[in-house]
Amino acid sequence: MKRLELKYRYRLVIYLLILLTLVALFFVLYVSRQSRSYSISALQKELRDAVVFVDDSLAMGRKAESIILDGGIGFTLVDTLGEVLYDSRQKDISVPDNVLSATEIANALSSGEGSALRSSVGEPDAEYLYYAKRVGNRIIRSYSKFEINRPAQVEKDNTYFILIAILLIALIATFVYVLRRLSKPLSTYSQLVGAIKDNGNKLGEIKFGNDELGNVGREIASTFSQLEQAKKFKQQLSHNIAHELKTPLTGVRAYLETIINSEDMTAEQMRKFVGKAYSQTIRLSDLVDAVSTINKLDESSELGKSDEGLYKIEEVNIKNCLDDILEEIGYKLEKNNIIFTPRVSSRLKINGNYNLIYSLFKNLIDNSIEHGGPGIQISLVGGIEQPSGEGGYKINFSYTDTGKGVPAEALDRIFERFYRVEEGRTRRTGGSGLGLSIVKNAVSFHKGTITASEREGGGIVFKFSLYSLDKEA
Repeated sequence: MKRLELKYRYRLVIYLLILLTLVALFFVLYVSRQSRSYSISALQKELRDAVVFVDDSLAMGRKAESIILDGGIGFTLVDTLGEVLYDSRQKDISVPDNVLSATEIANALSSGEGSALRSSVGEPDAEYLYYAKRVGNRIIRSYSKFEINRPAQVEKDNTYFILIAILLIALIATFVYVLRRLSKPLSTYSQLVGAIKDNGNKLGEIKFGNDELGNVGREIASTFSQLEQAKKFKQQLSHNIAHELKTPLTGVRAYLETIINSEDMTAEQMRKFVGKAYSQTIRLSDLVDAVSTINKLDESSELGKSDEGLYKIEEVNIKNCLDDILEEIGYKLEKNNIIFTPRVSSRLKINGNYNLIYSLFKNLIDNSIEHGGPGIQISLVGGIEQPSGEGGYKINFSYTDTGKGVPAEALDRIFERFYRVEEGRTRRTGGSGLGLSIVKNAVSFHKGTITASEREGGGIVFKFSLYSLDKEA
């Protein structure tokens, strides 16, 4: 990680050098351009003054040959027909064919004056600045070799240096600030990688910044924690399932081995042992069904949808569902002398999954039968509620039994998978420890919540709600 961090910083330094180089080039080009512009303007002023001096001298009767200009400035006299009357550069006057096509001469003829910067015919590597002005029936043109005088320009205006210096300082300060801001998350992510390698033991000690990189780091840490928890949970779940399956399988095997190894066993004894083995297979089948239901609920929860081919959404009549449950386990209620009183309207319906709603109520009743004790009373009350501002509706239920109840310290854990309040007794009665977990997941599937509390006078109270689901969701 340190190697990557070092390379990253090197890249940032290279970016800074490139940026500074571009700024320096911009500065050089800008100063050069400004110096050239100022030099042209200064020389052009000198050439104008030279034309005025030549015109005044000629007006006073001086001959062109006697006029000498300072600073290496030359001049030319041209009439409006294009004849060169005099040129201070040469003694023998020759008339070039393109004198009238020269930019400065053409502009002087059309607008009174003109200027141009170009290389000389005699000196192709040098640039000359020409200025021409029409005076009466002739044109006076002055010219001089053009050279940029940078030191003089800089002396005239130091603003450019000041501006570029301020710009460079601002860029460097900004870059240092950004570099620190960008380098800080690298250290944090290095800690994050170390914590992940350490199985997430120190994730809580990492302080992420309040920015996008910090948010990404927090999301990574949170996702890793969730994955680790899921991993541990699945390991524990596999261990619990294996442990739960072992008990009935061991019982079945023991009963069958007894039958096989007992040659003098009577038919009545054999029937008794077969019956016990059969009861263990029923327990094993119930456990497999419970685990399958839990897995399907988990899969549905991970998909985030209610009808991904796992659970069909249909209209469920609560009273009819309860009647089906009583038809299946009514003998258990009679055997334990338990009275079940459902106060539910025959018109109470909800859009949901029939199998899950069936499992929900069946597991609640089974839980009361297994843990409440004989001779208890069970009641179920349900009614529709229309939540304010929502288009759907929900049904609120209150399930109560008058059995032994659950210790207050265990109420928060009874919905956990394989949790048992009375470990030894529950195993003897055949409970899987998954019933109330299925109840909670079935409620969650229907977007509801469930709570458990002690009943005054003994027993337990479950209050939960089921929302009507959209069939087309």
